[in-house]
Amino acid sequence: MEQWLVISNCQTFGLANCLQAQVSDVQVTGVDTLLFNSDPDRFNATMDKYSTLFIADGVKGEIASARIDAIPDHVALPMVTCRVFHPDLVYLQHDGRPVVGPVGDYHSAIAYACFRAGMSVADTVLRFNGSFLERCGYMAMWLPERDRLVEDLATFGLDVAAPIRTWGRHEAFMFSINHPRIHVLHDIAAELLRAQGRPPFPGGIIPHDNLATGAAFAVYPEIGETLGVAGSYVFKDVGSYRPVDLEGFVAGCFASYERIGAAAIAPHPQFAQHVDYVAALL
Repeated sequence: MEQWLVISNCQTFGLANCLQAQVSDVQVTGVDTLLFNSDPDRFNATMDKYSTLFIADGVKGEIASARIDAIPDHVALPMVTCRVFHPDLVYLQHDGRPVVGPVGDYHSAIAYACFRAGMSVADTVLRFNGSFLERCGYMAMWLPERDRLVEDLATFGLDVAAPIRTWGRHEAFMFSINHPRIHVLHDIAAELLRAQGRPPFPGGIIPHDNLATGAAFAVYPEIGETLGVAGSYVFKDVGSYRPVDLEGFVAGCFASYERIGAAAIAPHPQFAQHVDYVAALL
């Protein structure tokens, strides 16, 4: 039986499972960068058994020792991102490494800007309201983000213009800005198969949503209302289903920042301008 290999970021296993669920004459294996780097020799020893490699360009630098040249056919993979449900989510750095807070690497631009301004947890929580979120620009992101995502996937030969209309019909289709729900990856996998000239196997089971065990950022209720989905100020950490409310999230973030020291923390360059914009609104 033909064998395919999928190498990407945190979306690896969901995408590999969704490919497998829609093709019956191929065995699909997923290996993310962390798994590969845990034992490069073992994975390199089996590279030549695969006929096709689905790989995201963005991860190649993380697996420089991978003998991907042993696989004859390569298919470029997208890495799905969408900020529309979580426009306040940012990454922070300390000594070039992610700052870890109560929900992993995910932080709030509002919370961090308030901490930097010397505000209390209680006063920071009050900034999470419809008026302030609207001033931050968080209520007007659907059309530009939808169009960007459709266009990004189109560069990989994948047409999601129709399915994206249903992705958020009942709930937010992202757990965070880079963790899509499994039905999104299922539709993308179907498009990848069509691009390979293989019609998706009809009626198969949609795999379990492995990213549900990762960190999940809240869909603020005011943002959810504008998008027609349920929202709540509930966050969760990696590997846990214990809910974290807004006050607990802000307090946990502040505690992390205090341990490190404000002067030693900086937004990831991708988010620095946005944090400054939010800070100017305080």
